[in-house]
Order: sequence, then C-alpha cells, then structure tokens
Amino acid sequence: MPPTAESMLREAKENGLDLHDQHEIDESGWDFLVLHATATDGTRWILRAPRRPGEHLHAEAALLDHVRPVLPVAVPDWRIHTDTLIAYPRLPGDQADESWLPTDDTLGRCVAILHSLPTEPIEDLGVEAFDPDRQRSWLAGKLATAVREFDIPDDKLRRWRDWLDATDRWPQDMVLVRGDLHPQHMLVDDGRLVGLIDWADATISDPSLDFVDPYHHLSTAAFERLLTDYERHGGRVWPGMREHIALRASVGPVIGAVFGLENGRDDLVAESLAELSRSR
Repeated sequence: MPPTAESMLREAKENGLDLHDQHEIDESGWDFLVLHATATDGTRWILRAPRRPGEHLHAEAALLDHVRPVLPVAVPDWRIHTDTLIAYPRLPGDQADESWLPTDDTLGRCVAILHSLPTEPIEDLGVEAFDPDRQRSWLAGKLATAVREFDIPDDKLRRWRDWLDATDRWPQDMVLVRGDLHPQHMLVDDGRLVGLIDWADATISDPSLDFVDPYHHLSTAAFERLLTDYERHGGRVWPGMREHIALRASVGPVIGAVFGLENGRDDLVAESLAELSRSR
C-alpha cells in the first residue's frame, strides 16, 4: 500500500513519537511522501515515507552519519528509521526556492568537501558506485527507452549519442556526489546555506552531477561563482567540464520522462516532455 499521512502518523506513534494531527504534506518528491508535523512537546519533525521499497535507506542513514562531522551545514539526524518511515527533528532554516542565489561560498565548499572524501569507506556503507562506463550504459538505456516511447528530436539525440561515445570527455575519477542539489533540498537562513536534506540520490559517480541542478537554477554569473568557490576549496574543474555539465543537464527531461513512464506518473511524463520541447 502507498504511504498516507495517517499511516505515517500511526507508525510514528508506534515508535514513541506522539504528533499532533495538524500537519503539512509535501507530495512533490519522486521517491518520498513528506510530512511536516509538530510533537506534543512542541518540537517540529520531518517524516518521510518511501513510495517504493527502500533498500537504499540503510545506506542513506549510514552516509548521513559519515558526512555529518565534516560538513559546515546541518544534515538530518534520523531518530526513527524503519523500512517504511524515517523521522528526524526539523533542521534550522527554510527550503530555498528556485530564485535562491548563494550569498557566500558555503555551497561550493560543501561540494568540494564531499568530492574529496575517500570513496572506498563510503562504498562499504552500501552507497551505490558508478564508474564512467556504467554511467554511460545507464544513460544509453534511458535514451533507448525514450526513443521507443516518445518523439525525441533528432538533433538532440545525435548530440547525446556523440557525447556518450566520446569516452575521453568523461571524468575518470569518481567521487561522492550528493546528487539532486535542487533548491528544495537546500535549507537557507537569510540567504545562507545552513542545511542539506534528502540524501537518497547520493552515489559514487561523476562529479558533474552536483552541478546539474545549480546549472538549471542559478544565473550564469552565480553558477560561475559556484565553480570558482568549488575550485578554491579543492574541487577539480577540468577542461570541458562546463560543456559536460550542460549535456548532463539537457538529458534530464529524458530521465524524468522514463521515470514517469516506469512508475505510472503521467504528470511527470508530461512535465518532462514539455521541458524537453522548451530546451535548446
């Protein structure tokens, strides 16, 4: 059965967390139903319930414990963790909106720190690892599905296939990437980044993945500052990185459309195809 607000509140109570019935539901995520609720002692809590079986949750929990001591921002501290429910005290700050612009170098510093961490201990936690060949084959599979199911412009398809075939254009050093650095996964206070939430998409893979969402949502000047901050804090900016990021960003609607198709989300299919038609 898919999760509901009622099932989440019931399971929280079974695990010792007594919450008021008043709550706010966030259904926007692909992977989780999210509930904002307040405990009877006044503490605000975040509840997350996976929309599908969540084998990756144990790896996410271990990764949060691994990165918490090294990051300059807050990450969730799970107090309830079952196969069907995660609950943690709400972190400081408010979710950024799509107009948010970094006011300092915290985001670039966070990404540089994550990319500098040794990957072997993180892989041992159960975090999925993708080498360049596996990433290209995964993307090629999504493209093949999209070609069968949707009308994909020939010029874009040629550009993506050329990019996938050009192995020398892909970074070989895989790093821990947070993934999905969408504004709704960032908590800000007076414009400054203070927290990062929802780490389900973290993998060991292509470092450019942490710049795809900022590429979409930041102005050109702000995006360039982010790359400068990242490099200043030890991140590697390689020749061709900007073009590589732009190509990864451009294929995003295909991934979204295929995800929607595979999960019965006609709304995501329509949204992704509309975005694909708008993009260059």
